Amino acid sequence: MERIEIYSSRKKTSLLLIIGALFTALGFELFINAEHYLSYKFKSLMFIKGIGIILILFCGLGVYIAIRQLIKNKLFLIIDKSGINVNPEKNSSEFIKWNNIEGFSELKIQSQKMVLIKINNPDYWIENKKNLILKKLTQFNFTNYGSPFCLSAVSMQINHAELMKVLNQNLKKYKN
Repeated sequence: MERIEIYSSRKKTSLLLIIGALFTALGFELFINAEHYLSYKFKSLMFIKGIGIILILFCGLGVYIAIRQLIKNKLFLIIDKSGINVNPEKNSSEFIKWNNIEGFSELKIQSQKMVLIKINNPDYWIENKKNLILKKLTQFNFTNYGSPFCLSAVSMQINHAELMKVLNQNLKKYKN
């Protein structure tokens, strides 16, 4: 039995950490020294401090996530003869059998490419979500993109083209 496990990429995660740390530092700089950045465009001290707070919160969250991924190499995807397990560390209920998969397609949002898993029973996966936020996100994906599952290879050890190739090869190999 061939089992393919796809983990997070330490190189890509390190890049996220560096960029997040730089923007977090910029947020602190804007918040602490807001008066130095007053100009004809930005006349409000509160606006500049608000931008600083937003940068600190969102980029700080990115730094936290990157550090967690660097400490523990996260398993994103398992592909085997039974099917695909999406996000196996968080939820074992996201195992999709090959006979439920109709195919894979590519979605491009701005310059980011993603893989959509086209399934024959999307309502089951939407209703199966217990968390209301995840249920709404899954419904949004299905409504807008035609699939409740959307994979991005951005933080995986594999690039987008290789991911599509591996998924399509295994679909041909294992689907009845």
